[in-house]
Amino acid sequence: MTVAPQIDLLDRKFDMCFGHADQNNDGVVDAADILTFAARVIAAVGEPFDSPKATGMLRACQNWWEGMVAELDTDKDGKIDPQEYRVGMRRIVGSPSAFDAASRPVAEAIWKLCDRDDDGEVTAVEFSAVQLAFGTTPENARLGFEKLDLDNDGTLSVEELMIAFRDFYTSTDVNDNGNWLFGADFQVA
Repeated sequence: MTVAPQIDLLDRKFDMCFGHADQNNDGVVDAADILTFAARVIAAVGEPFDSPKATGMLRACQNWWEGMVAELDTDKDGKIDPQEYRVGMRRIVGSPSAFDAASRPVAEAIWKLCDRDDDGEVTAVEFSAVQLAFGTTPENARLGFEKLDLDNDGTLSVEELMIAFRDFYTSTDVNDNGNWLFGADFQVA
């Protein structure tokens, strides 16, 4: 196991995710950014916006936002800046139960969107469609899928996705498979 300086590695991960959330690139995350992100994921997989999966994703992201702004918005301006995000995420990832409570509904909603044929399994092709919403290249999505498929059965379960979320946000091991959540884009040189 190769352990990087914890603060530097986690801050890099938090910064990357902050960038995913800041949809209009104005340097802060607000409710509009989160709903835009949800819409981008829904559109990336071609899901109708009035479907149960789409409304579930929108609801999960709305709830996630409400929890995050209550927890991280220390100046109470209705926005989260990069420093608030870093400090708040360090606090959240320090509590496994708080992290799971905050992230599981969004992970499950994303997983359901990925599972295009509703067979209870997410294939590499299905995973790749959602990864496009994160700006991940098809090659990086393929590499990420291979690393996240922990049982090598050719599919991702919601539990494998939760492990990836948890490891990405909490692990200081640069070789952890969870660092592949967004493909090779995050790999440490």
